[in-house]
Amino acid sequence: MTRELMSNWLNKLPEAEKDLPLLLLEGIAYTPRTAYNEVARNSPTGAKLQALVETGRFGTTISDEESIAKTRLEQRLPTLPDKPLFATLSGKIFTPSQLLEEIRSDSQIGRQWVTNEVAHMKLLVQIR
Repeated sequence: MTRELMSNWLNKLPEAEKDLPLLLLEGIAYTPRTAYNEVARNSPTGAKLQALVETGRFGTTISDEESIAKTRLEQRLPTLPDKPLFATLSGKIFTPSQLLEEIRSDSQIGRQWVTNEVAHMKLLVQIR
C-alpha cells in the first residue's frame, strides 16, 4: 500500500471514525488520522501501521480489541444527546449514559455492545 492508498483509506472512513483509536502497535493505540500522519512522515512506526491496514488487522489480541472498543464507546457515547436512543431486541431503550453504565458494569448488554463495536472496527480496517 502506498501513501496514496493509505490516504484513500483514511478519506473513505466516516469523519467521526478518523479520531477514534483503531490500531494497536507496541502497546500504543493509534487513530486512523495519526496512523496516516506516521505513514506520511515515512516513520518506522508508519510502516508498521501501514502493514496492519494492508493486512486488515488491528495488531491486537481479542482482549486488546475489546479494550479499544470500550475506549471508542467511552469517547463516542458522551457526545450524543442523553435521551433514549438505543433499543435492544427485548424492547428496553437506553440513553447513551445508561448504555455506558452497561458497558462499564460488563453486563450482557454491555458485552454485546463491545462485541458489536469490535465487529465494526474490523469492517473499518478492511475498507479499500
